[in-house]
Amino acid sequence: MLPTLKEGDIVFFKKYIKNKSLLKVGQIVIFYHPIKNIRLIKRVKNVSKNSIEVLGDNIAFSDDSSKFGLINNEKVIGIVTSKIKKIF
Repeated sequence: MLPTLKEGDIVFFKKYIKNKSLLKVGQIVIFYHPIKNIRLIKRVKNVSKNSIEVLGDNIAFSDDSSKFGLINNEKVIGIVTSKIKKIF
């Protein structure tokens, strides 16, 4: 699968609020990497009560749950609502 987002794209998101926001399979979320001090944007693959499994669209090259496991919901920053494609 080709990536939905490319480097340089601008994304808009709604802030994730624990116990108020609903995470669903297929949504694109922004979250803090569980090990490294970076933010990532990935697609939700599975949802449980306190954690999510994320998967990159470009599976062969993605740093996702297959490498670092489940993401605690507290690490979620927001849910992507739309994007602006990089023009140049």
